[in-house]
Amino acid sequence: MADEQKGAMAAGYSLLWRRQSVLWWVFVVNFICGGIGTVPAAIQLHRALDHTLAQEKLSRGFDLGMFAELFRLPNVNIIRTSTTSYLFALLFVFFMLFVSGGILESYRQDRRLTTSEFFAASGAFFWPFVRLMLLSIIPFVIVSMIYHGLSKSADKIGDRAIADQVEIFMGWGAFLIFMLLALAVRLWFDIAQVRAVAQSERRMWRNLWRAWSLTWGEPWRLFWIYLRISLVAWIVMLIVLVIWAKLPPTATSVTFLLLEIIIFAQLMARLWQLAGATAWYQRHAEMVVAPAVVEVVESAPEPELPRDPGPELPPADA
Repeated sequence: MADEQKGAMAAGYSLLWRRQSVLWWVFVVNFICGGIGTVPAAIQLHRALDHTLAQEKLSRGFDLGMFAELFRLPNVNIIRTSTTSYLFALLFVFFMLFVSGGILESYRQDRRLTTSEFFAASGAFFWPFVRLMLLSIIPFVIVSMIYHGLSKSADKIGDRAIADQVEIFMGWGAFLIFMLLALAVRLWFDIAQVRAVAQSERRMWRNLWRAWSLTWGEPWRLFWIYLRISLVAWIVMLIVLVIWAKLPPTATSVTFLLLEIIIFAQLMARLWQLAGATAWYQRHAEMVVAPAVVEVVESAPEPELPRDPGPELPPADA
């Protein structure tokens, strides 16, 4: 099983590398949405804090107290100016939902689709994927309720425990369980998307249950692939954050570059998961056993033997 998991994960990465133009295109759209979304807040902060003590403190380093004070200034109003950022973040979510059909079709055929082919596949599966996203709210809510219950239990046990570390460790344990369950739900719905594109399925209820049987037929195979890809993304983010913590506060350009590396790594991991799910589906779920061909050999006709005329009879008048 380990070789099979490694093969699917490596095949997904190879597929991602061959179709890397999709990754760069998604990253550029994310960059544009992020840039436009932060412009109103940046302009407002520049007008309100220009040549002030707050600007001097925030430019030399991140002052948490001064940043919290900005929320109380009426001429700044960070909450109102940050609404644009939330709108463009939501726009990017719907953009990814829209192009998911084209991305999966490109991965399925393993070729560069034309613009018309890509957007035709994206449009064909947009509304089915919207319904699938709405259906995913139910299991995600259940997972959130489980995390809330575990978190409350950790708080109660931590209050009764003698050591203060008990509550911290149990809180981290509850968060780890939440992340694993959320990853399992994500895996289930990704397989549903892959199957919908591969089978041209529009009925999401039936597709979802078929994806359930495929995903959890051998539960650890796909989950282990998804978990390792997620760990790669988290490790990259941790390394970048450690580097950022060592930088001086004035290194704004390097900080910007490091944050973009984090975003790129997260997008790459997400598309790597979709590519890995596609590769696994093509190897296992699309295996069709060809019917056995029965070779019919036509036997050669038997040669006709000459008939024995029998003894020659004398003439009747003899």
